[in-house]
Amino acid sequence: MSEVDTRRRLEDVFKTVGLPPYTYVKPSYFGEVKSDVLSAGRHLLIEGPSGIGKTCVAYKIFEELGWTEGVEYAYVSCRDADAEAKITDFFGTLSGGDTPRPRVLVVDDFHLLGKDHRGEIGSALKRLSDRSFEEPEPPKLILIGIPTAGDSLLADALDLGPRLGSYRFERASDIEIDRLISEGETALNVLFEDRDVLLGESGGNFWLAQYICNKICATGEVFSTTPDVRILTFDLLSIRQRLMTELPTRYMPVARSFAKGKKWRPGGNKPYLEVLLALARFPDSVASFDKVLALVPERRRPGIKAIRPNIAEVIHDPMKGTDLRRQLAFDPDAGFSIEDPLFRYFLTHLDDEKLFTELGVESENMESARVYAYDVGFSFAGEARHVVEAVNAELKAEDVVTFYDFDQQAVLLALDLQSALEHVYTESCRYYLVFLERHYKEKVWTRWEQDIMTHSRRRGHIIPVVLDDDGERGVVGVPSTIGRIDLKDVLAASEGTGIIGEDDRVSIRNRCVIPMLEKLDSWTPGEDASAPEPAAVSAPAIPPAADVAVATGRPNEDIR
Repeated sequence: MSEVDTRRRLEDVFKTVGLPPYTYVKPSYFGEVKSDVLSAGRHLLIEGPSGIGKTCVAYKIFEELGWTEGVEYAYVSCRDADAEAKITDFFGTLSGGDTPRPRVLVVDDFHLLGKDHRGEIGSALKRLSDRSFEEPEPPKLILIGIPTAGDSLLADALDLGPRLGSYRFERASDIEIDRLISEGETALNVLFEDRDVLLGESGGNFWLAQYICNKICATGEVFSTTPDVRILTFDLLSIRQRLMTELPTRYMPVARSFAKGKKWRPGGNKPYLEVLLALARFPDSVASFDKVLALVPERRRPGIKAIRPNIAEVIHDPMKGTDLRRQLAFDPDAGFSIEDPLFRYFLTHLDDEKLFTELGVESENMESARVYAYDVGFSFAGEARHVVEAVNAELKAEDVVTFYDFDQQAVLLALDLQSALEHVYTESCRYYLVFLERHYKEKVWTRWEQDIMTHSRRRGHIIPVVLDDDGERGVVGVPSTIGRIDLKDVLAASEGTGIIGEDDRVSIRNRCVIPMLEKLDSWTPGEDASAPEPAAVSAPAIPPAADVAVATGRPNEDIR
């Protein structure tokens, strides 16, 4: 009778794909999750960053229960193209009065579903739970996603809470990572030196701990259980350097694609690059938008806020064939989630200089290329606001960072407006679009802005936008000889109604927005050598009391 081989293989011990049979560390609430899986009419929501065992806990419970995929449960990842169709089929079967087979559906990467779809699922789960008494083994959903993925789930089904077992996984503790390593040592009959170094490099991530231990064993040519105890010495810096030689091939294109955003302007604002650098400095894989914002210089924050509505489109844009969702996810409510632990590792150890080189940015010019907090500011009388709003919307759609008073209410609120806006109109914007028409020279506020802008030591920063014949004649400091944009017909067509028609929007885009994009793209660092160093919009000083309406944004109190 042959002797049973009790050796464990390295790829099964420190496992980087699938459920680890020897090094799985149960979370403290494993039993509670298992109880909810067994409870009729109770659904589950499991949230947490990638690589810490959210999906593993479900599969480990299924393993203990002897459940088989395709029989007792089905699995769908929202990364898959047919995910929504499978989920719709599940609920379609229910709405027809039948029980789906399998009756348990695991929906992984739940946060990648649209917010509205998540809300619909929340309402459907409530109805499903209400019918749980109708059969001994009612259908069940297990939803897995990043933190706050369940917020929209509960928004339209407030009383779903008692029917939903909700668990939030945090980064693993050193004790839990140490247990994983110890179980691996036992299985392979090895001992790692410098355990504390291993714990720190793992960063509280189970998957990354598995990966690094696997690399150390492979480097020491340990591929299965050793006959005698083997002490594994390792140079973690060498392993890190080797990884950072391998990983850029896989992840630098991802970093480069995100950093360039919707429109890369070598000499202009780089808000997506600022976000990426902030994520690299952030210690965890999940970060709210506000936490990322706090990591960028104060004068860069307007640019980050401006791109918030467009971030998800940069990550996933089917029209451009861009899909970075395996590495990075963004939800306006939940924030950022680094989905791939190796991408997290890559960002943590990425040399900024290498990223700048990839993007074609000279490191010595990096700061000077980010001189201005805003690409474009506006100066206008209130009668032209509807035209300015249309221009602002078109520029923002192109990720141009604009200073428009109604967009900046939170910044201006409770500040000394005269002092704060003086910074804006002298230093904070690369260019100013000055909308000239018959009311412009009559208003106190526009005369003040005009005086501030035209007495600046900068050159070529004012671009007139002519809206009528009076505007064509110019104003003091903005002579009629300066190259200008003509939108007289747009104002004439919209006067009285304040409505900008589709044809006029096309005119705005062709005559104003596209030339401004070209102007911004052609600017190079150092072009405004005489410009003072810009200050953040944070200082403040109030003009006359009536002018506080700028901060409130109430149209009927428009100081312009």
